[in-house]
Order: sequence, then C-alpha cells, then structure tokens
Amino acid sequence: MKKLLMLGAVASLLCNSVFAAERSVEYGEINQILDLIANKAQSQYILSKFTVEVKQPDIALEDVKLWLEQDDKIIANGIIDKDGNIDLPILPQSRADQVNLVINQEKGAVAILVNTDIAPLTKQQVMYRDLFILLEDMDAFVELMAGSLSWFAPSFDELEFTFTEPASIQFVDAKGKTQKFVTDDEFKIQIPNKKKWMKQNPSLQFSALPTRFAPID
Repeated sequence: MKKLLMLGAVASLLCNSVFAAERSVEYGEINQILDLIANKAQSQYILSKFTVEVKQPDIALEDVKLWLEQDDKIIANGIIDKDGNIDLPILPQSRADQVNLVINQEKGAVAILVNTDIAPLTKQQVMYRDLFILLEDMDAFVELMAGSLSWFAPSFDELEFTFTEPASIQFVDAKGKTQKFVTDDEFKIQIPNKKKWMKQNPSLQFSALPTRFAPID
C-alpha cells in the first residue's frame, strides 16, 4: 500500500532539528523556504507558512518578539499575528546567509515551525498540468527541508483525491480514449503523474469536488 504523506507532518519532522527554539538561528535556510514558496513554486495549490509555537504556559504569544540581525544590527522586524503566523522578509540569498533570526525568549521557551498544506479544489474542471505541477514543487520543498538527508526523502509520483461519496475523474487522452478513474472502497482516487499527460495537458473533469488531495509516493 502506498503511503499518503501528510505534508504538514513531513515539514514539521524535517525542520524540528533546524528550527528548534534557540535565542538565535541562521536565517539562510528559512529564507530559501520563503523564496521557494513565494517566487519559485509553480503550483497555485501549495501553501506554506512559518508559525511561532509557545512552549511555556507563563509566556503569552504577545510577549514573543523576533527580528533579523546582521553584524549586531537589526535590519528587519518579524511580524507575528494573533494566530502565531510570522511575516518575514525575503532577502537576496547571499545576504540571508549572513543574517540571524533572533528571538527574545530563552532556548526551549518557543519554537518556530513551518507548516505546509495544499489548498482545496474549488472547481470541477481543472487542467492536468495545473494539478500535477504540484509534485515538482513538493519534491523541491522536501529536498530543501531534508538537506543532506534528501536521498531518504520520497519522490512523489501520484496524486490522491479523497471524496465523501462515490465519484469519478475523467479526461480524453491524445488518442481520443477516455481515461476514467473511480473511487475505491475508501472513496479515494489515485492518478499517476505521466510525462505524456503532462505534455498533452488534458482537462480533468471531476464528478464532485474532493474534500482534499495530496501527493503520494
């Protein structure tokens, strides 16, 4: 059975050792992730955000402040909203590698996490490439997060769609043949990523909107 990878869990697992609560952490890798999601990701469905998690009950979220420092000078302040989401600037990578992210709390008091998710589909007709380009983005994201352990990371080659009732997804291929996929006993449909279909880029017709979809390996 192919394992469904919950993206948020993967991201948290891989980044815990990198972004565990410290007084100061290097900003270079954080900047790379921000740049990947904001500027290099091709898919409109990939979502990612950095959040602050307070570990100590006597610390309020409002007490947490963070900023960027270079050569002992503050160059930018991070903005934390009421939900703990962090807004940080994207710097030229050569500069980001010289910058530290500083937190005004002791080690172990707070943690910085990166949460990754996939936006739900909102229409029942979607181009094949618009969906499956997500796999390339997720491969790049996992490789970046895994770093030197990237050879352990999975390579995504299918999308799995989950429904609340029997459903189907179909399209007409380049030979005029209708490709139809139907839900299994768990109301799931798995569609492979194929180069010929990426090149053809057919329009996928959903009989109903899935409740979610995600890459699987």
